[in-house]
Order: sequence, then structure tokens, then C-alpha cells
Amino acid sequence: MKRSVKILALTASLTFAVACTTYAANTSFSDVPARHWAYEAVVDLAKAGLIDGSEDGTFRGDRAMSRYEVAILVSKSIEKYQKADASQKAMIDKLSAEFASELNGLGVRIAKVESKTNTWVSGETRLRYIGDSPSSDMPAKLSHSDQFDFRQRIKFGGTINEDWSWTGRIATDGHTRAGEYGGSGSDIKLDLANVTAKNVLGVDSVRIGRTALDFFSHSIIGGPGNKDGITITNKFGDVKFTGWTGNIRPSTNLGSTTSDNSGFTTAQLDWKANNVNVKTGYYWGDSPGNSTNLNVAAGKSFTSSQGYLVGFDTRIGDLLVFGDYIGTRLEGSVGLDRNPNAWMVQVTNSKGMPALAYQVLGIVNPAKTGTDAWMVQYRSIDPGAFAPGSGNFDTVAVSNTNSAPYNFYYKGSDNVNALFLAYSKVVAKNVVFSLEYQDLEIKNKGVTNGAISEGKNQTYQAKLELYY
Repeated sequence: MKRSVKILALTASLTFAVACTTYAANTSFSDVPARHWAYEAVVDLAKAGLIDGSEDGTFRGDRAMSRYEVAILVSKSIEKYQKADASQKAMIDKLSAEFASELNGLGVRIAKVESKTNTWVSGETRLRYIGDSPSSDMPAKLSHSDQFDFRQRIKFGGTINEDWSWTGRIATDGHTRAGEYGGSGSDIKLDLANVTAKNVLGVDSVRIGRTALDFFSHSIIGGPGNKDGITITNKFGDVKFTGWTGNIRPSTNLGSTTSDNSGFTTAQLDWKANNVNVKTGYYWGDSPGNSTNLNVAAGKSFTSSQGYLVGFDTRIGDLLVFGDYIGTRLEGSVGLDRNPNAWMVQVTNSKGMPALAYQVLGIVNPAKTGTDAWMVQYRSIDPGAFAPGSGNFDTVAVSNTNSAPYNFYYKGSDNVNALFLAYSKVVAKNVVFSLEYQDLEIKNKGVTNGAISEGKNQTYQAKLELYY
């Protein structure tokens, strides 16, 4: 017992001394009374070998420790959580809840702590330089403040109970230009707001609310947020089913009963065949297409669409190769091929699956300093192959937004052939530097009624992303 108390004492006093030097001098916490139950709890955990230390030093049981000191000891027991038995885990959980704010102040971002505090906050800051070289029949070249932008995101989340959790995120506009303090440059939007329930209604999980469009394909159809609907996932043996239904674009008229209420529904099956992961699915889209949201001339349109998906991903040595093919049938087509298609192939040396194929996100782990990765992608998309609002390659196909109807910034997910190259490196923990290049071209110039002769744009960007 004396040995354990000595261990406890030195660990607290040495770490507390270092911490006081590191953190602001005016940081203070109220003392934990000497009779507080936490004393006996941390002593028991030390006796069980769940708190490491040295035999040197002494601890006077009649001296009240600060909440900061106790939190340091709790953090050490959390590191050995998996080695604890059931009763010890319960005690660590109780201590984590009691000293949650101090643990978070110490930077102890551990899932077990977060599950007991019921909430967590994280963020992302992006600083970007962008440029382009458009052909003469495309929107004007980017210049001046248009070439510098930033984006700020703050994400919230937490656990409601063992089976229910919630997520929310606020964000600035994705292309907030330098100097754009007023107007849209100050807009903040709620782009994520959803609740997920596990083991409910006879299925593995149900997610309801505003969410990322991350449920279909390798995100040849996909996006980071702003889609309101319901996602259902369930496993049947080795096959995973994912279904989603919701709205991908708002109606232009409140209460409208016309087809501009852009409903979207998908069903997808995932399974593994040898070392290849396979995806097959189908989608139904009520989102109408026209010259407003497609790279086509006025008068060319369709009322709705539906289509099938085939996708794969596999490892070949150190490379990850994946691709998608989508075949679409247009309803009410006027002046457009009734059966457009889209496909994408991407190769990367990333150790993990990129979070979203339409951008560099996820090819490196921001927590691993010094790691880097590259990717090469080619995509080919016929006019109308995507239900408008379901494709998000326009978020990376930067161009001027103020001229010409055929615009890769607003319509980078339609009627385009594109080569996409990118490289990312974790230059410091949670700091990622990336370089991106795209060579874009209008695929079917015939549907532009002669307005486009070349229809090309080369875009490039350098960006710094900070995660916290």
C-alpha cells in the first residue's frame, strides 16, 4: 500500500510541475477534498498497476490534491483501459466523467472520455491559393482576391446513450474570398445536423437529418454535407446493405408540388470477392436537369432520372485502385442522349481508403507527422449522368463564377472529362499541405449549340488544412 501511495504521489507531483510550466500560469482548479471518493479510486487503480510511476517521492494523505493533479492520474489509467477488469473499467469511467473538463483541458481526446462527457468539439481551418488557365470560350481567368480563400468548420458531436449519438457542424461558405468580410463572406451555415441510432427498427443503424452524401459508390456521386434524409445500414452475413432517401436540392418554390422537389433514393450492396471489394446499387432521382444546372444549351433538359452503379476497390501491392461506373436513364429527355453514363478510376498510394473520391480528403492521416501520399484520377461524365445536386466534383473544379453559362465551378459534375492529380503531406501533427491539379474539358460540345469550341480549363491549387 505504501509503495502504491508513493507511486501515486510522485506521478502527480512531477507531472503537475511540468504541466504548470507548460500551461498558462494563471490556470487554476479547485482542490479535491481529502475525503473525496476519487482518492481511494486512484489508489486502487495504482495498486492494480493501471497507473505507472516511480518509488521515489512521498504523498501526504491529509493534503488535498488539485483537480488537475487527479486528472493527470486518471489520464494514465485511461491509457491502460483495455487491461482493466470490468469493475476497474467502471471506476475509470466514473473518474472520467467526474474530471471530464480537466481531461479535455489536458488534451486527453479519448473516445472513452468523450462518451462520458456526452459531447466533443473539433474543427478544421482551410487556407487556399487557387488559379486556372481557361480557354477563350470559358469563364474569365481567376485573378486578385478570387485566388485566395478560406473555409472554417466547427464540428460538434456526442453520445446520448450506448446506441444513440448526434453530430452537427457549422461552416463558412466553401469559397470565401480574401477581403470578403461582408455579404456572403460572413455567412455561416449548418451543413451537418443528424442523429444516429444503432440496433433500432430491426436494422443495424439509422441516421436521420442533414448529412454528407457518403452512402453511394466511392463518391463519384457524393458530397460533404447539406443533404437532408435518412440512411439505413444493415448487414446480411457478409453483405452490407445501405439505403438512403431524402432531398438533394431544395424546391425553388416553398410548398411546390412540381418536380423541382428534388427527391433522391438509393440502395446499395457491398461485399468482398477474394481481395476485391464490390459495390452494386441503384438510384432514383426526381431532380430535373436543364441549362441552369447542366453544361448544356437552353432548351435541352430532362424531368427525372434513375440508374445503376457498379464499383470496386482493391489493393495491388502498395497501391489502392478503385473505380465506379454509373449507367443512367433520363425521363422526359429533350435534346439529350436518353442513356448517359459516367465512370471514374483512381489510383493512390494512400494506406487507407480516401474519405471522398472527389477530393484529396483522407489520403493521409493528419495525426501522423511526415506521412505523404499521391493520387491520380480520371473521370468521364456524360450530360445528365448525375441527378443535379448529387455530384460534387464542382467543389474542386475551381473557375470564375461571373461569366459564361458553361462553368466548371458550378457544373464540374456534368458533361466533363477530367484528369485530377494531387499530393498531400502531413507537415506537422494535424497540419496537412496539399497540391492539386485538374485538366478539365467539356465532353460533349454538341449539346452547347455551338457556344463552346474548346471548353477547356486547367485548374491548380495549394492548400493548408489544420485539424483540431
